Amino acid sequence: MKIADIYLDALKELGYTEAEARFLYIVGTHSGYFSSQQYLDFSGAKRGYRSDALTRKLLSKKHASPEIHRKNARIYHLFSRKVYSAIGKENIRNRRDHEFQFIKTRLLALDFILANQQHNYFETEDDKVRYFCGALGVEKNALPSKLYLGMTTPSITSRYFVDKFPMFLPGITGSPVVTFTYIAPEAENLVAFVTHLQNYLPLFRSLKEFTFLFTSPCEPLFPKARAIFSSLVKGPLETPSASEIARYFGVRKLWESRQFAALKADDIEFLNEATRRFASERIQELYKAWAKGELADSQLASVFSDSKGQRRVGFDTCLIKRQPFLPPGIAA
Repeated sequence: MKIADIYLDALKELGYTEAEARFLYIVGTHSGYFSSQQYLDFSGAKRGYRSDALTRKLLSKKHASPEIHRKNARIYHLFSRKVYSAIGKENIRNRRDHEFQFIKTRLLALDFILANQQHNYFETEDDKVRYFCGALGVEKNALPSKLYLGMTTPSITSRYFVDKFPMFLPGITGSPVVTFTYIAPEAENLVAFVTHLQNYLPLFRSLKEFTFLFTSPCEPLFPKARAIFSSLVKGPLETPSASEIARYFGVRKLWESRQFAALKADDIEFLNEATRRFASERIQELYKAWAKGELADSQLASVFSDSKGQRRVGFDTCLIKRQPFLPPGIAA
């Protein structure tokens, strides 16, 4: 993550140290809310009088306000126009008050970003629109959007990427492949995750390659999230190659004929993923024909291409620490 010196210098002119300035820039850009523990983790300080210097400074300057939520968790809201002007984001919505559900998600997003500062994050809506429409040539109507009615005039405005989940390009490898994220702050039935993927599908269809990262403090959600993503996104969008289909057919036949000794551990893992990915009616009908001897392996090449230009879709999960005010457990 690169932060321009001009913004750090502007924050230092407001009375903050170098470390405090860097932290406030990240908070203002990506969250708007933070906890004392997050600053302690960021700065490597131990809790005490000196470690509380930042919050005392913010409160005395009226740059932030304290908020008490469940389990007496104290959260700070960075709201000062002076601070946001200093970082060139005076009109960002992080300055506004938000409901508790939004705050929980923003705090987890901040945790993720603080733990992964090596990435190059898209900081604003304009940055994302410029990248996809300008650099990649994606049509604007393919971007996830939401319509807003003006409060003082009857005008309608389209806003893009309103979920504000972290989105980045890997900083270490220099890869041009964008990574999207989704943050599930607590145990949930993942209906919202399904809706989120559906909103992003037009954009996903416009990309040749991308990675998706499901992030949550609730690890039991991961298998279900992977299955949902495979069913809605990876399976339909990632064109299988002839060699993948041939392997799927072969491993599946060994499994169904109970020839378990002939299967390796990676075959079982591959079959589990392929069963979700290749669940379409078309592939299932082809398998039946292949299993009956009506379709040879050599004929699969005429149905599925082995071209390296096919769409590549990656999926991974990331376990992040649970905030103290989040309830334990997993939803049924």
